[in-house]
Amino acid sequence: MSKLRLPKNPYTGLRLFCTVCKANNPKCRHYDRWAYRIRIHIAGSEKGVKSKVLKAKTYDEALDEAIAFKKSMLASNFQLDQPKLLKEKDYSYPAAVLKYHQYLSGNHELKQFRKVVSKGHKDEAIRYCRAFADILKFRHDISRLSVKKIDEYDVAALYEELEQKYHPRTFNKAMGCLKAFFTFLVDIEKVKFSNPFESYVTKSVSKGQIRTLTKDEFSKVLDAINVAEIYAENSKGKKRMHWPELDVAFKLFLLTGCRREEVIDLKWSQLMISVSGTRFFRIVNGKVKKQMEAKGQSGEPPLKYVPINVDLFKLLGELGYDKYKGQDRYILYANRTVQTKTIVDRVSKSFTHYRKQAGISKEVSLDELRKTYLSWMNTIMHKDTRILSSHASDEVLQDYYLDPTILSAIEKAALELRIFGS
Repeated sequence: MSKLRLPKNPYTGLRLFCTVCKANNPKCRHYDRWAYRIRIHIAGSEKGVKSKVLKAKTYDEALDEAIAFKKSMLASNFQLDQPKLLKEKDYSYPAAVLKYHQYLSGNHELKQFRKVVSKGHKDEAIRYCRAFADILKFRHDISRLSVKKIDEYDVAALYEELEQKYHPRTFNKAMGCLKAFFTFLVDIEKVKFSNPFESYVTKSVSKGQIRTLTKDEFSKVLDAINVAEIYAENSKGKKRMHWPELDVAFKLFLLTGCRREEVIDLKWSQLMISVSGTRFFRIVNGKVKKQMEAKGQSGEPPLKYVPINVDLFKLLGELGYDKYKGQDRYILYANRTVQTKTIVDRVSKSFTHYRKQAGISKEVSLDELRKTYLSWMNTIMHKDTRILSSHASDEVLQDYYLDPTILSAIEKAALELRIFGS
């Protein structure tokens, strides 16, 4: 057989091809295995091509065959043999977790699937994905493991591990996070396989007991601040637990019923007086603000209202109400040099330390001061407690005239609320 040849300026895309070497414009001597081959760029794509090894034995025959092939491709919008071009999506497990991390970070390549979640939610989801990776390593080479190969036996191994490691609530959260991860692969990434976490038995979670403090217990905690050990032992050695203004911090938590950051960031300028003479704090709802920031939502978060009853006003008087009222000054730790988060952490850990030092075996934390407040609030407010404790959505009118519903609740609480009923 004679050696196939191309003219000096061949038809666009028409090349010589060795069927042995699988190479265009071959330099080999497999002359009897050479053939003409046409390659056509798929319009609208970056690197997509259609190719065909031709039957022609001469250039003229190859030219006719190449032109006919190109016409057929154009006529069918390059759809002939399309099933061969399409490949089902698949990911290795590590690649899938990376893809999920990008998705939770709001970086999905398709804009309609971009979502923003809080850093805490994202970190927690990825942490459980990594925990599952530790389980998968026992049965698979995880670096090459296709997510399609993960089966019910892998889930069973994780299930058993989580049963031994976590309480029911955390167990359910871990399983739910992994179900969400695989649902993402199926619904968003369109990986064709069955979600191995689609069905499983959740753990029964008993309703938690609401713990509060008595007046005597709270007094013991305050007394312990001045007499108990100021350091706590941990794995790294001793950690300081005594800080200035701890007693004031604990009292503000108890007497306002606010969340942690809300208490630490209370300012004198947030103290308002209605036209009827009722005093209250008007602050941004910290919980809703965090949720809005995590979701990238704009606008002003709702306000909440904290009635200033006799106990709280007495404390504010001791802290300098007459001197500082109206000033943009923190009530607690006015000359702070650290961030709010650091102060919150210190106060929280110190409360637990001094609660133990006071000999109180009841498992209560700083959060129980808020629960104690709301419990006493509920004794006088009943269903209206939510107006002052949660997402107060009623508008504050000009010059601090309040919606009658809110004003009535504030006045009632300010006049009648006494923590510990005394």
